[in-house]
Amino acid sequence: MADEHPNCEIIGTDLSPIQPTWSPPNVKFEIDNCELPWTFEPNSFDYIHIRYLVGGVSDWNQLFRQAYAALKPGGWIESFEPEADYRSDDNSIPSNSSMYMWQSLFLEGGKKLGRPFTIINDDLQRTGLEEAGFVDITVKDIKVPMGGWPADPKLREIGQWAQYTLEQDLEGFVMFMWNTVLGRSLDEMKVFLAGFRRDLRSRSIHAYLPQRVVYARKPTSA
Repeated sequence: MADEHPNCEIIGTDLSPIQPTWSPPNVKFEIDNCELPWTFEPNSFDYIHIRYLVGGVSDWNQLFRQAYAALKPGGWIESFEPEADYRSDDNSIPSNSSMYMWQSLFLEGGKKLGRPFTIINDDLQRTGLEEAGFVDITVKDIKVPMGGWPADPKLREIGQWAQYTLEQDLEGFVMFMWNTVLGRSLDEMKVFLAGFRRDLRSRSIHAYLPQRVVYARKPTSA
């Protein structure tokens, strides 16, 4: 976006210092917590993009209220979030699959932390934007395949990249929730992950992760 719109100033925020060492001159990064009171000037942004905060937000309505205040009248917000819920349209995920345990793991852990992983199931994006006062709300659902099972070449490539990304650090995705939050043993985690990898690599399992994009506009009269 910075390259395509060189006259814009773009600010990226994150809890951790993971930003790239090089970026376009109209981009800057700040370490910040989106759940704390925002320090940006009211009515100062044309566009706010919120992405992959699943499991990191305790009050989605408050997050969108703060975004509403920071946007200029007529400005747009876009929220992109996944659901920790592996699904298949052809019932190809076995009932005893570790993929179902993945969902219950994050569902239980999210409840304990007070930070939900059920963003799509609970419709938190749309209802939060609506409550904050946004209009022209549009919801788009996406199915991201996991693995190279799709016949469509583009979807197959997306699935292969999704699988590759996940398998690079499965332990990193799971360990905090499994061991620190829920107090389960690491030996049990290794058994779970072995089963998960097996199912993830199976061409007979046609699993995907639901993801949702919701965008909306702040009224020009606000």
